[in-house]
Amino acid sequence: MSVVCQHAPFHSPFEGTINLQMSAKESISTEPPTHKGFLTIFQEESRLGAWNRRWCSVQDNKIYYWLYPEDEINQNKAPHGEIDLRNCKSEKVSVASRLECARPNTFVLVTQAASKPGDRCSIITETNNNVTQTKYLLSADSRQERKEWIDVLNQCLLIVTSWNTK
Repeated sequence: MSVVCQHAPFHSPFEGTINLQMSAKESISTEPPTHKGFLTIFQEESRLGAWNRRWCSVQDNKIYYWLYPEDEINQNKAPHGEIDLRNCKSEKVSVASRLECARPNTFVLVTQAASKPGDRCSIITETNNNVTQTKYLLSADSRQERKEWIDVLNQCLLIVTSWNTK
């Protein structure tokens, strides 16, 4: 790349044309990681909370979930729900404190998005000034699986924040 020096100060050592050669290397992958397995998700049901075991899959910076693993393979079955990691409020997924949740191997994910008509406050959702914030409690089957899920989700969040893919 050539840059022409125009309007350089009189005593400047630069004049004429400067030739630049640059190279860049990615420090992180731009491809979001993928991961699959069962998670138990705390969801609102009839204005009460309930834990539901779901087959989950991380793809394209989203967590999709189905009732059964076969439902993901079946092209005619839409996901039962999804969590868009691009709307994650926090920069890192963390282990839930005992005050937040006594269930073992639980981690917390908080998302924030523009409010939609029909959004209302609930045990997992807060709506304030055109913004809806949802707090997801997700529980893995073991400490090792919790660590794997948190690592994958934090890698997704790193990509989202680094490349501003919101």
